[in-house]
Amino acid sequence: MPKGIFKAVAIVQKFGRLGTAIFRDLKGFVEMAKINDLLNTGWARGLLARFTTKAAFLRDPKYGVAGAIAGAVVLAIAFTPDPVPESGLWYDADGRLVVARKVDIQKMELQKPRGVTVVPGSAVKLYTDFRSIGYKLENVRAGTESVPRVFVKAIPQDIRGLSSVDRRKAVFIKTMLPLILRVNEQLHQTRARIKDLSVRVNKGSPLTAADRDWLKIQYERFNVTPGRANVLLRRIDVVPPSLALAQAAEESGWGTSRFALEGRALFGQRGHVDSPGLVPEAHAGDSEIRVKSFTALLDGVRSYARNLNTHAAYADFRKLRARMRETARSPIGLNSMSLVETLESYSERGAAYVETIQSIIRVNNLRQLDGARLSDNMAPAFDRQGA
Repeated sequence: MPKGIFKAVAIVQKFGRLGTAIFRDLKGFVEMAKINDLLNTGWARGLLARFTTKAAFLRDPKYGVAGAIAGAVVLAIAFTPDPVPESGLWYDADGRLVVARKVDIQKMELQKPRGVTVVPGSAVKLYTDFRSIGYKLENVRAGTESVPRVFVKAIPQDIRGLSSVDRRKAVFIKTMLPLILRVNEQLHQTRARIKDLSVRVNKGSPLTAADRDWLKIQYERFNVTPGRANVLLRRIDVVPPSLALAQAAEESGWGTSRFALEGRALFGQRGHVDSPGLVPEAHAGDSEIRVKSFTALLDGVRSYARNLNTHAAYADFRKLRARMRETARSPIGLNSMSLVETLESYSERGAAYVETIQSIIRVNNLRQLDGARLSDNMAPAFDRQGA
């Protein structure tokens, strides 16, 4: 019997270490209840020792199994170290509950999204595969079909060789739309969680350690003073797909530019001299001029959205979007034709650039895609061989 008891104690302590995040919160509760002070008294330590020593059980069986279990639980909570510093319960990019280090949160949020990631071999094959899975822009525009979770990693190198301009545009839009919707989806999830936590704080409800850490990271990442939730929400919001598509089309020549093909960069973002990037041919002798490059198109879309959401030059964009948000019930309520008028500083062309983006949106009926949504299901079977 004593051997079984000590084995049970060891098992409890082992599970205590595996459940570090849970035990950490319990330890916080113990501290608030001033139970730690009680545990530090001499008689309490003696009592615990009596519970958990073989001699005590042999001399005084009345403590029995109940005493052993109670002592083991108290010891596990009070004395189990945290093998993962600053760990906590966390939601990853797809909403799964996990345990993670605080320092790993940003990496987790950049995890590969749920769906099919495709490395295209040719533009013709990509066009054919899109059609084969029923991905038709006319149905998306009409609202009868959702957008499949197919995330293309790079623009096909032979996109210039497509037989018609319309087909080239179709491949470009079908490639970029799921990526833009995925970034917006993540921004929407982040907004929803911030709102939920803010309501709980205003009601006086305590937040978990994981929620506090997560909220702190959002304030730091978006350069907002902690506690100013309204300002944070202004910086964490979606970009209308029509606006993102039009800017990507203009900046990359509908995916045919060198920056798009070599650097997976479709938004013409300038990068730091020490960051990965490509030097424009017109500035070949100037090492300070660099266009950001990315390992995947999705990374470029994330960077573009972050740029609009944080850069001081686009403060008017965020203010107008916030005013629209007050009355809008869906992304289509964010009027891209008006929003782009706040982006004169995005290009050296100024007002002419704004007119060009508005023309691209209008001529290609892109506003009809602002109500598009990603499918709730996994992407359909997609031939990745040469796709």
